Amino acid sequence: MSRTDGNLKIAFANESQTNIEYLAYAHKAMDDGLMEIAQLFREAAGAEIVHALSHLQAMGVVRTTKENLEEASEGEDLEISSMYPKFIEEAISEGREEAVKSFTIAFEREKHHRAMFRQALRQLK
Repeated sequence: MSRTDGNLKIAFANESQTNIEYLAYAHKAMDDGLMEIAQLFREAAGAEIVHALSHLQAMGVVRTTKENLEEASEGEDLEISSMYPKFIEEAISEGREEAVKSFTIAFEREKHHRAMFRQALRQLK
């Protein structure tokens, strides 16, 4: 992997994370009744996602719809088969109930996502 490829991955991850953080900050500002600040965070979050999408495109990650569906289905399968079960188990062992809840919700939804991607792939073929 070239340095530029590595830098694109880092930039994509950072922009993606910042997008979600800004959205969380916007929700908090709304809870605090600070609508103008919430809007500021939402606008900045939108810019961050534009940057992330640009980096993703430059990385060559977005391919044909068929390939994208296959990749998405495989990614969801990995999360279901190994990632979330391990995360849930570790959170339980550490007594982190909030993390267990968060991981479990995501784990269950990933099953639905995988099924949707697989169904779309079958329909596409």
